[in-house]
Amino acid sequence: MSSVRIVCHLRPSGLLLPSLIFAGVVMVTAGRLRAQVGASSLGSSSATGTSLAATVVPSTVSGLVINAATGSPVPRALVRLNNRAVLTDHEGKFRFDQNTETNANILVSKPGFSASTESQEPGNLFLQAAQLGAPLELRLYPEALLTGTVLAPDGTPLPRISVTAQRSFYDDTGHRWMTAGQVQTDSHGNFRLPVSAGDYRLETRYSPLDRTSGEAVLPVMVPSEGTSSTSQTIRVHSGEEQHFDLRPAVSPAHFVTVTTQSSGGRDFTRITARSSNGSTLQVNPQMNGGTGETKIQLPQGTYTLTATRNNQENPEQAETTVTVPDHDISGVVFQFSPVPSIPVELIMDSSLTSDNTQPPTLPQLGLTLQSDQPDPERGDSTLRPVARKDQSFVFTASPGSYRLQGRNNGTWFIKSASYGDSDLLQQSLVVVPGAAGTPIRVTVSDQTGALQGTVSLNGSPSQCWIYLVPSGPSAQSVMSLRSNSSNGSYTSAHLPPGSYQVIAFERRHSVNYRDPESLNPFHSFVHSVTIAAGDKPTLNLDAVPVAEVAP
Repeated sequence: MSSVRIVCHLRPSGLLLPSLIFAGVVMVTAGRLRAQVGASSLGSSSATGTSLAATVVPSTVSGLVINAATGSPVPRALVRLNNRAVLTDHEGKFRFDQNTETNANILVSKPGFSASTESQEPGNLFLQAAQLGAPLELRLYPEALLTGTVLAPDGTPLPRISVTAQRSFYDDTGHRWMTAGQVQTDSHGNFRLPVSAGDYRLETRYSPLDRTSGEAVLPVMVPSEGTSSTSQTIRVHSGEEQHFDLRPAVSPAHFVTVTTQSSGGRDFTRITARSSNGSTLQVNPQMNGGTGETKIQLPQGTYTLTATRNNQENPEQAETTVTVPDHDISGVVFQFSPVPSIPVELIMDSSLTSDNTQPPTLPQLGLTLQSDQPDPERGDSTLRPVARKDQSFVFTASPGSYRLQGRNNGTWFIKSASYGDSDLLQQSLVVVPGAAGTPIRVTVSDQTGALQGTVSLNGSPSQCWIYLVPSGPSAQSVMSLRSNSSNGSYTSAHLPPGSYQVIAFERRHSVNYRDPESLNPFHSFVHSVTIAAGDKPTLNLDAVPVAEVAP
């Protein structure tokens, strides 16, 4: 059980922001270029692709660094232009005189800030001479804070408990969790985790304490495990602090002695225990190879124990249920059996062009199975096919529910995928104990279309991120690309035929594009397009400015 108390406030821009720039701080780019580059600055050569070398190189490069959450200037931020660097003044302004650069890599940083709310944003702003002549506006995002206290049910603070912030992240390959921060509680049970703006969950792990006390701290997660929506997260904005009181259950722990079948010298490496309320305990087994016995510590209650032997060629798994009373127990037996191996077959569509008969390999298609059940040790459960000695590929998937993910490769795309009677582009793959032999059949085709156009930002051609969201069944929830930095043009070749929603953002934008509501805040920027095989329609886009995306 856990109780949550949320306190939200914007921190003053000067809080916890030392004026010195310490060595080792990652230099990343802050966000928005406000300069409007018109035809007069680019010259007529931009339309013909002529080199910009004839463009006049500005002798001065100047601009302003602002706090993206408040709009206020950021003093003493470090701005780099290629190999030169300056600090902003008390008004957040910077200036490089005697500039001779025809193009520049601009980076800005300051402790307590990040250059972007997107963890995968590279952070480099590459500008050409024509763009350097106008005043620049660079954005820094103040860090958010996840703070709280870990308390026993009676209100006693729990020190030295590890608290982890896991960030929810989406890209072209689907969804995963990434560890954004980890810290131990202090002597008063308090924790403090600085993070970038985004969607998170907080979790603690199972912590058996010393044998003298015999007490164990059970894991807790916010939002809690087993909620109806797997996408439910903590949303935290730049400059915001949210406070949580975590109240894990505390209970005496007892030894459970388990025995296993012989593994030919290989013992199992992992044991997890799932309680009746759905929480997962990652236990540390104490193995005795001479007797084949293993001891684990569990609080009183009923658990489903799962043991895994990590043999890449032939992984094995065992599962049993145990009820732990108020004392140590023994006699629990693991009966191991092979983890289901599901072969993958690659099929070429019958309507191929005559000059393209070499299909992609399975690794090139980026096939994965994404489990509905998070892995407590790895953050999530993304499975990749394993190559066998005979060059075939299989998924070794424990019983559960999975979603197949893949990506286009060159001229090829995944036209269909099936497992028995299940259409894996629309349905989950359900693996049951003992499942094996039935293959996943993946059909690829090269009958594609294309899309082209130009992206404008505030009326000027610009380099932006473009997202194409399939409206129908697809192994890929979104396809992304970037427009050209010189004229804003883009071409997405080899698109699977079908209907798409298309939107452009000034900066990278990571959301669950399978959720139709994800684009609602930007509906005026969304375009719909239908692409047939062999077609190449033109679609011009206006990008969502970074200032319109709430940090």
